[in-house]
Amino acid sequence: MQFRAREGDFIETFDGLIFDVKGLVHPPDRVIAYVRYLPDRRGAREKRGIRYRKVYDLAARTNLLRARWPEYLYRDTVFNKELQAIRADKIKQHYVPTERLAEILSATRPDRMERLALDMAETLVRETGILASKIGVSGSILVGLHTARSDVDLILYGSDVARKCYSKLRAFLNTRSEGFSPCLQSDLRKLHSQRNQGFSLSFEVFARQEGLKVLQGKFRGIDYFIRCVKDWNETQESYGDKRYYPVGRTSVYATISDDTESIFTPCLYHIVDAKAARKTTAPSQIVSFRGRFCEQARDGERILARGTLERVVDKRSETYRLVIGENPRDRLMVVGRRG
Repeated sequence: MQFRAREGDFIETFDGLIFDVKGLVHPPDRVIAYVRYLPDRRGAREKRGIRYRKVYDLAARTNLLRARWPEYLYRDTVFNKELQAIRADKIKQHYVPTERLAEILSATRPDRMERLALDMAETLVRETGILASKIGVSGSILVGLHTARSDVDLILYGSDVARKCYSKLRAFLNTRSEGFSPCLQSDLRKLHSQRNQGFSLSFEVFARQEGLKVLQGKFRGIDYFIRCVKDWNETQESYGDKRYYPVGRTSVYATISDDTESIFTPCLYHIVDAKAARKTTAPSQIVSFRGRFCEQARDGERILARGTLERVVDKRSETYRLVIGENPRDRLMVVGRRG
């Protein structure tokens, strides 16, 4: 039976590397995941007497593996690109968000960050009526490498669960109730500085776009990020059902026609009236495996997106999509409304 892992899970290898799993579709012999933590005696985090360093930038992650652990890089023949992935025989431990939250619940002395994650999860369960088994904790808390300055990262499983919690979160943020509040201006300025390198996007435009988001904010003064993931029975695609062929880098002007999948990771936007630069074929979808691009645009909004154009082929059709988030220069910006 194929090893099953999905977005929000983490995997530790026998080399001591810790990877975060990407997406829901994986090859039968390995899991697509990107290295996040590695042992480093100068690292700022510690677990079981071992110090770790966090690596966030995608290019830095790839360069690190190429230099020291090239066995975790391979050329995938379905996605037709180089990916980071872990073979089953390299997996030492599989960290599952729901199991970790249950572990915190049964702990006699959870630390402050663990307690915050548990309280936040229990608030959503109580106020929405979702099953406790449909929520988990991810990020640094999942793997026990959190610090007092860490975020609280929760995972919600299933479309109905995600939409119930999303609606309730919006109400909490609007009323600043149950411990929830929007991001501070200082938080948004920090994000703007991190993500706007090489671009001229003003802070005002950036803050207006980010300030509308529900899946990120504050819980009792601590940053939170919530990732919504489709449940196993909602995952229709199996590895190899479709093949993906990168065409090249491009920019696209388009109108969002359907944003209902924008709260999930991976997120999906259906677009119309698309015009691509360099006379390339215009895509009908925008997709991202990065949580930062969730909730980025809404129905009827005109957007400018920059990413990698891909041709998607299955047994019945051929379509095009724009993938954003794999390059530091990728963007999805609202520039107006249709009409």
